Amino acid sequence: MTRSTTMLRRLALTTGLAGAAAFALAPAAEAGAPTRIDAEYWGVTCVTALEDGQTLFLFGSGTTDGTEGGVGAFVEDADGTLVAEGNATAFGFGPAFTAEVDLGGRAFTVAADVTATGSVTEPVDERDGNRWTKGVTTRTELALTPATATYDGVPVELGPQACNGDVNAFDVRTTNPSAYVHRDTDFDSEICAVEGLADAEVRVTGQLPNAYVEVVLDHGDGHAEKAQGEVRVRGGRGALVTDLVDLGTGEVRTAATVGLVLERLGSRTREVDGAGGATERRTLTSYAETVTVALADGRQGIARCRGIAVDTQLRIAPAH
Repeated sequence: MTRSTTMLRRLALTTGLAGAAAFALAPAAEAGAPTRIDAEYWGVTCVTALEDGQTLFLFGSGTTDGTEGGVGAFVEDADGTLVAEGNATAFGFGPAFTAEVDLGGRAFTVAADVTATGSVTEPVDERDGNRWTKGVTTRTELALTPATATYDGVPVELGPQACNGDVNAFDVRTTNPSAYVHRDTDFDSEICAVEGLADAEVRVTGQLPNAYVEVVLDHGDGHAEKAQGEVRVRGGRGALVTDLVDLGTGEVRTAATVGLVLERLGSRTREVDGAGGATERRTLTSYAETVTVALADGRQGIARCRGIAVDTQLRIAPAH
């Protein structure tokens, strides 16, 4: 089963539509009104030491108007083994954060004062296919000052930095076109041995004309080196000068010059899949790939691989 077929079947399940609509486009439909999100969401985490080397982790989130939310926690021993976990039987968020969590019959309770320490507002202007989202988001950092905490009825001392949190406010609108259309391009190659360069393999990925080259020299026993970077391909050719880095220490070993040549093979292949109102069209282009690697210390090699570029267009028609 291909990745595309799997994605289309999942789309059919999520929309609850039966039957196939392969190779067909749905009739034109009017665009819907923009979807607006105007809400605030809080988040809180706490970490504290317990007796016998155990550690408690608490996490919670929800809307500031109280319509949604939840709090959970778990306890680990000194070896990282899970001891207990559970969800809150009661919690609250506002000027104070409170929670009571049942952890396998032992309750953890916490109460902390909440103070805003600063906010950052950023514009949102994002495109997803032919769908646009615009507006603003505001993130407010929170200082939580623990007042009381207990575990199984025994007081727990929480440090001043044991808990932290934030509030994220969204005021955004997303357009709802009559049909959602998304286009994506992707290039991937085999992982190929670099002849003449001991222990070396290369892989090329990316979105043409921007390719990303990774050359790995795996010498065994945990010793490996890597050179990587983006190559701009023009006229089927491109080159990169970068560092060869020791993956264990991060130390630069030497400089690497990587050359890339792509030559198209044969004709393009076109495929169409459809299900549940979604139609996906793919254009596949095969390439012969030549990668040359020259290291400043004199080592060098060449790899000859095959790669494929996939141009995908997905159209999701509205349900009728």
